[in-house]
Amino acid sequence: MNSLSHLYVAAHLDEMLDQAAAERLAASARERKVRLSGAVKGVWSLLNGPAERPTTVPTLTNYPYRG
Repeated sequence: MNSLSHLYVAAHLDEMLDQAAAERLAASARERKVRLSGAVKGVWSLLNGPAERPTTVPTLTNYPYRG
């Protein structure tokens, strides 16, 4: 009888470990999806807007080292 109860406990522990591993896998997949969507939104915000956007390059007037 004692061996049978050990088998039940071991089977239950294996089931709990499998469930925890599946939850960790699902959580990491959600985290990757959130990070990927954040990166896509960041790139899209850079590309969004008019093509003739003014550049923010400083002018080189009266620059002492211009060649």
